[in-house]
Amino acid sequence: MDNGSGDQYAIAFDPAGVFLHGFDHECAATPWRVWPRAHWPGLLDGLPPSLAHYPEDPEFQFEEFLDATVCVWREKNAPTWSCGPVTFTADESDGADWLFTLLTDGTPDTYVAYAEDYFERPVTRTAVATVQSGTPLTRETVTALSPTADFAAVALRARELGYAVEESPAG
Repeated sequence: MDNGSGDQYAIAFDPAGVFLHGFDHECAATPWRVWPRAHWPGLLDGLPPSLAHYPEDPEFQFEEFLDATVCVWREKNAPTWSCGPVTFTADESDGADWLFTLLTDGTPDTYVAYAEDYFERPVTRTAVATVQSGTPLTRETVTALSPTADFAAVALRARELGYAVEESPAG
């Protein structure tokens, strides 16, 4: 997602886990600080083989390079999120503190405000809160978030990712 300033983040959900990267073009860790571009030392160290294809994925690259100042990942069934052993001095940063506010705030209101601005339509707070709480996905929740979504396709993908889906009542 791009915030309009050139800074952005992207999330890949995969049956193997989740890969998340962000890019703050003004921070110390920008790959553009040197030529040829290079990641901040340690940025991708420890990335597990099951998710290691994401930095090479053209969908995540700009001019054939993963523009990233921060990367985090979590393999399926891992107890915690992981990142490379990156270190900064007191005046350096990777931009994560503000890039991921939408993800780390934890309130439905923050996401609703973002989504209504981005998609230019009303977003149901209750449906967002339901998903954020981990409540099993229902047809009603999916329809509230995206009236044209194919529930069967969304449910299939949610199950692949390990998200609970409420079974439809027999009828």
